[in-house]
Amino acid sequence: MKCQAVDRRVSAYLDGLLSAEERRHIEAHLDGCPACALQTQQLAQLRTRLRALPARTPPPHLTTRLRVLASRERAQVAIRASHGSLIRHWLEHASLIGHNLMRPLALPFAGGLVSALVLFSMLVVPQFPGRTVVGDDVPTMLTTEATVKSAMSYGLGDDDIVVDVLVDESGRMLDYWVPDGQGWAGDPQLRQSIEKTLVCTQFTPATMFGQPASGKLRITLRRSHVEVKG
Repeated sequence: MKCQAVDRRVSAYLDGLLSAEERRHIEAHLDGCPACALQTQQLAQLRTRLRALPARTPPPHLTTRLRVLASRERAQVAIRASHGSLIRHWLEHASLIGHNLMRPLALPFAGGLVSALVLFSMLVVPQFPGRTVVGDDVPTMLTTEATVKSAMSYGLGDDDIVVDVLVDESGRMLDYWVPDGQGWAGDPQLRQSIEKTLVCTQFTPATMFGQPASGKLRITLRRSHVEVKG
């Protein structure tokens, strides 16, 4: 057996993974080759010293970070699976941006519309006879938004923490975004607590025509509870 072949198999030799015949060939070569014998001895000593080093305990937030990264990677893989998934992702992202832009205008617009309808009904309704409401009518909802099923808070502050969450068809968090204008986003420790809270939160997925579907929702995290903003 040549030195190159021994060099390729020396690690398996030290681990006891070679067959009896291969071990005999290597040992015969080591008996007649001082260079390979010295290299094998040095490698064995290095492995012994490395195994004697104390084991390091991983940081407590490492598991949470890995789960968040895995969720994001799973979301990216699902997005890149097909052109349809990529287009649907961009449409959902654009819809979320538009929803956030229109939110400050929604309340004043809704208040003005309700006031106009109330005034119009006060003027017009008395001129027409009353209509009978059929008791058998059942309201139907073609779509519903995702909601929070259960949540636990981990090390959150007293201030409101607002995040936008993407939930898949199974009610699992795929990703989250932080709206602009929140100072806590620069605190790594608080961000880790928020990610741990989101990973441990159970969501009810959105529905479309009665079937589960992915959806986004905005939630407010506090030390005492999690509040769904929409």
